[in-house]
Amino acid sequence: MRWAPRVLAAAQVAADHAELWPPAALAALSAIGWLPFVLAVAPLPSEGDLAFVASSIVLSPSFPLNIVLPGAALLCVALSASVLSAAGEVALLRAIDRLRGLAPGSRSIDEAAARAWVIRIVASLPALAAAVAVLAVVSGVAPGEYQSPDLGQGPFLVRLARDVWPLLVLEVAAIVIGQAFAAGAMRASVGPQSISVGRALSAGLRGLRRRPLRRIAIAVGTDAALGAWLVVSWALLRVLWTPIGRQAEDGALLTPASAALLVGFVAIWLCLVAGGGVLHAWSSTWWSLEDPPGIGTRREDGGERWT
Repeated sequence: MRWAPRVLAAAQVAADHAELWPPAALAALSAIGWLPFVLAVAPLPSEGDLAFVASSIVLSPSFPLNIVLPGAALLCVALSASVLSAAGEVALLRAIDRLRGLAPGSRSIDEAAARAWVIRIVASLPALAAAVAVLAVVSGVAPGEYQSPDLGQGPFLVRLARDVWPLLVLEVAAIVIGQAFAAGAMRASVGPQSISVGRALSAGLRGLRRRPLRRIAIAVGTDAALGAWLVVSWALLRVLWTPIGRQAEDGALLTPASAALLVGFVAIWLCLVAGGGVLHAWSSTWWSLEDPPGIGTRREDGGERWT
């Protein structure tokens, strides 16, 4: 099956089977789907805000606990979100396998989710290492960039990105390759055969080595679609939040008009989350179409594997 038929088949499956949307939305929302909501409600701080926060942290008598404790709390939240995303992904993959007519795995959902979480962590190690390198370099060059005069070279964040662009390219490459590797490993782990995490990782590596360009291209394509959804969601939520934010600053958030705007904002956000679920169901189905056994064949009752 070539590219276009697989993309269209995955889109048809995602559109026709609403039972895929809730687990897909859970996996997408807990992974990165929360970002448009947060950026719309709390926009990025200015350079003055960053300087004020940095000086307040360093000059505080509780330094460095005021960094360690929030960092530990943030790490716990990130780990919890990753576990939730892995559980949603396992539920989604099992639903896709049922549509394919494959027998369900013998493991419980929590055991399968734990194995999927371990696979994702292993696949994310290169990206995490690149992120640590980016943060280390940024912490070294940020004070100089902040104190240097802006001679038409762009905003502060743009100048920082210019200083660390090779590491940013490495970060993007690590994320894409890690996704291509994890996609095959997770499907091997969740599949009908109850294989170990090590064998699943080996299967993911073999799939990536067998067709590296194709799998990386699929990862780039699905990431581009996800990025477009994130940008559109952020832009729409930002426009909708602007009048609500003004009324919140004026202390009029509890008025009937503000309450109606807030209800509409939440409703549209939930619709965008559902759209993200459909998009993630499409991308997961496309990845599953790369796993050839049983695809395009007939079930015993005469129906198609994907009906």
